[in-house]
Order: sequence, then C-alpha cells, then structure tokens
Amino acid sequence: MIKKIALCLVVCVCSLNIYASEYVNTKDYLKINVPAAVVIDNNTHRILYDKNANEKRSIASLTKIMTSILLVENCALNEVITTPNTIGNVGGSLLGLKKGDKITTYNLLVGMLLPSGNDAAYTTGMHICGTIEKFGEMMTAKAKQIGAVNTSFKNAHGLDEEGHYSTAYDMALITSYALKNDVINKIVDSTSLSITYGKTTRTLNNTNRLLKSYAYVDGVKTGYTGDAERCLITSGTKGEFRIISVVLGATDTDTRFNSARDLMAKTFELYKNEDLSKMMKWYIKIPIIKGEKEYCEVNISDSMTYPIILEEYDNIYVKQEFIKEIYAPMAKGTYLGNIKMYLGEEEIYSKEVYLSEDLNKRNMKNYFQDGLDSIFKESNLLDIKIIKYVM
Repeated sequence: MIKKIALCLVVCVCSLNIYASEYVNTKDYLKINVPAAVVIDNNTHRILYDKNANEKRSIASLTKIMTSILLVENCALNEVITTPNTIGNVGGSLLGLKKGDKITTYNLLVGMLLPSGNDAAYTTGMHICGTIEKFGEMMTAKAKQIGAVNTSFKNAHGLDEEGHYSTAYDMALITSYALKNDVINKIVDSTSLSITYGKTTRTLNNTNRLLKSYAYVDGVKTGYTGDAERCLITSGTKGEFRIISVVLGATDTDTRFNSARDLMAKTFELYKNEDLSKMMKWYIKIPIIKGEKEYCEVNISDSMTYPIILEEYDNIYVKQEFIKEIYAPMAKGTYLGNIKMYLGEEEIYSKEVYLSEDLNKRNMKNYFQDGLDSIFKESNLLDIKIIKYVM
C-alpha cells in the first residue's frame, strides 16, 4: 500500500500585493552601541531585531529569570523557606538575608526580581537542590527544554563564573517562558513592592528605570558584573502586541537603558501584529482509487496573527504537499500531507492533515448499486425526452 502512494508538491503563492516594494528586512534596523541585542515577538518568538543574538556572553543577574522559573515551578507561593548556613558567602547585590531567616517563596521572588538579591537566588538554589552545582544543572536542563540551546548555568545568581553564559536570543526565549507565569509577570511590572520576613518589613524598588520612563514597558530585569557589563531584558506591550528585547554588554547605564528604549520604540513603529486569517483558507481534493466515494475533500480554515512590516506582505506564500491519490482502503488518521506558510525563507505556519474517516474499498454491492443507479438515470432521461417531444 505504501509503495502506491505518490507525493505531489503544489506551491501556491499568496501575496496581498498591496505594498509593492523592494524592501528587505535585515533585522538590524537600528544602530545601537552594544555588542549583542535581540527583539522577539512574545507570542510567536519571531526575531524582529538581531545584533549578534546568538553570541555566547556573560549575562549577570539576567540569570535570575531562570532561577525564578524553577522557584515557582517547584515551591508553593506561601511555602516558608529557611536560608542556608552558607548564605554569608554570597556577595554582590543583596536582599540582606541572614542564615536561618525564614521567608516565603513569594517574598523570595520579589527579592530576586526587584533589587536583584543574590542571597535570595542562592537560597532558592540551595533549597531546591541542596547544592548550587546541582541547581545549575537543573537550570541548564530547563533552558534546553525551553529551546535555549546555547545556554549554560553554573550558579543561581549570575556572578561571573567559567562556563556560565547565555545569548541574547536564549534569554529572550527564557523570559517569554517566565512571563507566562502570572506572579512573575506582575512582579517584574512593579516599580516597588513591600515584603516581610521574620520581624523585617521592607519596601523594595525595581532597578529597571524604564518602567517609569517609557509608557509601554512592563518588565523585566537588569544585570551587571565585570565580565557581563550592563545588561537588560525589557518587555513592552502595545495593544495585543508584546515584544521582548535583550541588551547585553553595554558599557554604561545610560547606554543600556537608551538602547533598550530605542529598540522598543523603533520595533513598535515598524511592526504591526497582523491578522493573516484571510490567507489561511484551503480546499483539498484528492481522488480515491477503487473507493466507495470518488474524492476525499478537506476544507481547512485557520487563523493567526503575526508581526509583520507592511513591505513584507509580498513575501508571504504557501506550500501544499499532499499525496496525489488515495488507494482504498485507507484508515482514519492516515497522513495526507501538509500546508506550510512562509515569509521569505522563514516558515511561519505549519499544519499536518490526516484522514478524518475510514475509506472503504468498493465491493460487489457498490458495483451492483452503480448499475441500478445507471439504469434509473437513463430511464429518467428518456422520460424527459419523451415529455419534451410531446410538447
């Protein structure tokens, strides 16, 4: 049966043809003074801007985004966590935790994400895995699961360490994953929050100053070490369109924030989240050989929004690849083919199509019925002719 199935490639070019242009999107539409940066669409993960986005670099406290993911996925928000005896060995920016302090998961999250407490991150790793080495392995495994394949974590806080690195693109993917969590999403959008642990109550301020200076910004995290220099993950939302930018290796604070702000502004100016539904209606008709019915007919209607520069419409096209003929019998669930939509060379949509019912082979009863139908059909035609003749 398999040998009898032939493949037929049908290519359909679907272009709106409204914005004819020779524009080519280089994804490097803004000159910024940082060594690596990226902007992605939070929904589709399409890369909208790319400057050395896959270059492996130190990432400083951007690391805490992954630490936060593992904290919320492994601990209840109201779980009380005891800080380890070795917490005093942690340096850099601190929440101010002491050994033996008891703090809830939620307050630990706030302490990591707003003032960037290394002690909060260290406590998280030790609580979940018992050692930072094991926690680093857990972080790296989670990164790979998310799709961040060029990332390696060695600690929970992001202080410089050999073998601890990521890329701008990987950190954007990790951030997009983190923002699916409502608690993380709300914390990174807060300019300040108050927490209590033991007898201590503190108001913590967010180190991301863009939250106060750029209207569309709703997160996410700053970072700094000697190796990483100044880093920033920013998310911004305009209507239903949310983007994530990552800036790595800025030499000073103003360059870090200004680069992120300019990337946000230019990306929102260029890209629109367009509805492509009108291009996503297809009718598939495949002949059935020796089947009870003559054709297998499939109607497909789908919808999708996608971030597009207007000049890119003419570069959208669809490829359909389906079996040329069906040889009955064929079972429900058999693969028939696929539909793929491209923007230039970039695949933006894919759908596999399977047989929705069993297709039976014709039998003697079918042939007998066809013969009767043919006789009655000829009889009816004769009656009509006689009637016309009499008239």
